[in-house]
Amino acid sequence: MRIIASMTTIPSRIDRIGPALESVLGQTVAVEHVELNVPYVCVRTNEPYTVPAWLTEMERVKIFRTDDYGPVTKIAPTLLRHGNEKETYIWSVDDDFAYPKNQLALLCKGHRDTEYRILARHGGDFNPDGSITFKYGEMQVAMFEGFGTVLYPPACVGDDFLEYVRNTSSDMDCRHSDDIVLSLYFASRRIPIFIWNSPTETDPFYPTGSLPYSSEGDAIHLQSGGNLERYKRVLSVLKPGRG
Repeated sequence: MRIIASMTTIPSRIDRIGPALESVLGQTVAVEHVELNVPYVCVRTNEPYTVPAWLTEMERVKIFRTDDYGPVTKIAPTLLRHGNEKETYIWSVDDDFAYPKNQLALLCKGHRDTEYRILARHGGDFNPDGSITFKYGEMQVAMFEGFGTVLYPPACVGDDFLEYVRNTSSDMDCRHSDDIVLSLYFASRRIPIFIWNSPTETDPFYPTGSLPYSSEGDAIHLQSGGNLERYKRVLSVLKPGRG
């Protein structure tokens, strides 16, 4: 099972993501390498990216310069690069966690060779008013949350994906809401989203290792009134006929 990890970051964090990258490379279920998608300019802050020398020299980290589509940049360019590969799984990770060594192993507990599906640790279902009921356990859900990491099966995007990413990134609420934007895309392709998260004394519900900058003012979950209200607006744009 070939697994490649995928991440992006923002200019204020790029010199501080070493612990996040090291945690991804140190998983008990090995990743082949990390693909770090680095835009030239951060559209949200209009800041250019300065890639530190240590990052370019880090083993098993490949840097790809790309357009900035917002937070979806952590995964969209990587899915496109490997879109025709039938054996490559892509593991999407955030830049503000030093994940425990078993984070990917916990996710892989839900992997079945006979099941073509997206695996996540966190997610839920939409309510008629646009709110979300978050779930736990082992079940299919309508949307995932990316902070707990997401494992994408091989060749899961179509020829329409780049256009979809470009179009949704032009809307500010959609741009800030990669989890729901991606979940709706995969729903349109009838690819199930499955969560695998039954907390125990040794396996907590939420991942540990949140890094200090995760709640700084430029964190995406603090933008546009917070995630939950923004998700309702995104649904009104992308699924106007819901309910």
